[in-house]
Amino acid sequence: VAGAALGAAGAAGNRAWSSQNLNDAERANIEEEYVNLAAYSNNLIRTGAIPDEGGHDDVDPTTGLKAKSPVGKARGGAGSVYYNVTVQRDEDDDDDYDEEALESIAKRRAVIKDSWDFYRMICSLLRDRRKYDESFARMRSDPVHPYLNSMTGLNDPGDDAAGSGENVDKEVIQADLPEYSDMTRTEVVKDLVSRAEEALPSLVEICKALAGSLGMEEVGVGPVKEVSAAIRKAEKKYQGDVLKVTDYCRALLVVKDFPTLLALLELARDSFGPLIRRVKISSLKSDRSSKPGGYRDCIINLELKEHICEIQVHLWPMWVVCGVDGFRHYRHCLEYSTDSFGDPYDALAGLDRKTMAELIVMAEEAVADMPLESLEWYHEKYILDYFAEVGLFLRHDLAQWAEVTLRTLVRLRCESPDIGPEHHETVQLKKYLSQSLRHQGKTEEADDIDTDLAELGEQQKKQDSAQREAEEPASMWDSVLASPTAAIESMMDPNKNEREEDEKLRREVKQSKKAWRRIREERFKFLDANHDDHVASEGKQ
Repeated sequence: VAGAALGAAGAAGNRAWSSQNLNDAERANIEEEYVNLAAYSNNLIRTGAIPDEGGHDDVDPTTGLKAKSPVGKARGGAGSVYYNVTVQRDEDDDDDYDEEALESIAKRRAVIKDSWDFYRMICSLLRDRRKYDESFARMRSDPVHPYLNSMTGLNDPGDDAAGSGENVDKEVIQADLPEYSDMTRTEVVKDLVSRAEEALPSLVEICKALAGSLGMEEVGVGPVKEVSAAIRKAEKKYQGDVLKVTDYCRALLVVKDFPTLLALLELARDSFGPLIRRVKISSLKSDRSSKPGGYRDCIINLELKEHICEIQVHLWPMWVVCGVDGFRHYRHCLEYSTDSFGDPYDALAGLDRKTMAELIVMAEEAVADMPLESLEWYHEKYILDYFAEVGLFLRHDLAQWAEVTLRTLVRLRCESPDIGPEHHETVQLKKYLSQSLRHQGKTEEADDIDTDLAELGEQQKKQDSAQREAEEPASMWDSVLASPTAAIESMMDPNKNEREEDEKLRREVKQSKKAWRRIREERFKFLDANHDDHVASEGKQ
C-alpha cells in the first residue's frame, strides 16, 4: 500500500508534465533543469553544501555525472550527493527559464516533497510500532498484570484484534430514537453532536473527580466530534451506522501504570457503576493483538444525559511513545496497513531511478541542519531522517553513502542508554550495513558482521529455549528419565498435564492478585472508604 502511494505520487508528477503539452525532448530537458534547480536552491540555503575539501570528484565518462568520494560525506558534506544525482552545467550557462517551465518544475518539486514526507512517515510509523511492542513487553513484567490479564471486560468482544478495525456487531450503541426514522444520516449525526455537547459538562466533572483521586499523569476532555468526522468513522468501521459511534463526547485519562488502572476501574465501578455500559481491556491482554500500529489502551463507555460517552484510559509507558499524536499513528497505520510489512524500505518499491534521485535531494535538504559528524544519540528526528535516506541510497546503488551513514547510526544506537548493541534496531542497522558492504565487494567486512549477528541470534535462541523449557511441561521421554513413577501416572491420566497447567495459571493469578492487594493497601487506601460508601448506598436503595 505504501509503495503504491509513493508510486501514485510519481504518477501525479508525470500527469503534471503531460498537462503542459510538451514533447518528450522538452519534458526531459525540463526535468533535468528541475533537478539542477533543486540542487541549486538547496545549495543557496545551506552554507558549505558544495563538495567538501578532503574528497575528490570522479567523473563517470559514460554519463558525465560527478561522484564524490565518501570522505566528504563522512565529514558532513551533504552537498556532494547532489553531484551524484544532477547533470553538471557550465558555470556561465545563463539559460532563461520561461514561466511555463518554472511552473512545471515547481509542481514536480511539490510532488517529490510530498513523496519524501510520506516515505519518512512510513519509517516513523514502523519505528513507533516497535516502540509500542517493546513498551508492552516491559509492562507485562508488572506483578499485577496476570491479574488484569485474567479479568473480563464489560461488553468487550476484543474487536480491535482484527487489523481491519471493523466492528460491525458492536453491542454498545447510541439510542435509536423514533424521530431518527424521518431524518437523514447527517441530521441524525447533528442531533447526536448536540446531545454530546449537553453531556460534556457531566463528563468533565467525572474526569475531574477521577483525576483528583488518582493523580493522573494527563487529563483531556473534548472537543465534541465534528459531524464530518463522525460520518467518516461510521463509514470506515460500522458500515455507515452512525449510532455505533460512541465517542462524540470523549475524554482521555493517562494513568501511571497497571495498578493505577485497576484502581481507576474500581473507583469507577463504585462511583458511577450504573452508568457504565462498556469496559474494554482486551488489547491489554497478552493473548490479544494490539490495535493497528501496536497501540493498547482501555476504553470505558458510560451513559450521560441519555448519550453514550467515552473515556479513553492510556497507560503512561505507551502514551510517552507518541503522546497526543498516538491516535494519528493508529489512524495512519490502519489506513496504510503498515502492520503487513516490516521493512520500511519496501515503501520505495517500484520507483524509477530519477524519482529516487530527486528524493535523495529532498533527504539531503531534510538533514541539512545536522551534519552527520554532529549527530548525537538523542537526535531522534535527524536519526530518522538519515535512516530514511539510507533506504534511498541502497535502492539507488549508492552503497558507499549508505555505508558511511549506517556506521554512524550503528555507533549512535550502541551509545544510546535506551537501545544498545543487542537491540533489534541496532541489529537491523547492522544487517543493512552488511548489505551495503557486499554491494561494494567488501565481503570480509560483511562476513564479520554476519558472524557477529549469527552468534547474537544463537544466544537469543538459547535464552528463549531456556525460558520455554522453564514454562512448558517436560516431554514424556524426559519425564520417564527424570521420574519413572510420575511418567506412568501421567500415561494413566492423560489430562494431568493440562490440569497442572491450569493450576499453575491459577496460582500465578492468585499471586498477582495478592500483589495488587498489597499495592492497593500502600497506594490506594482511600478505595476502602469509597467502597464502604458504595455498599452503604446500595443498602439504602
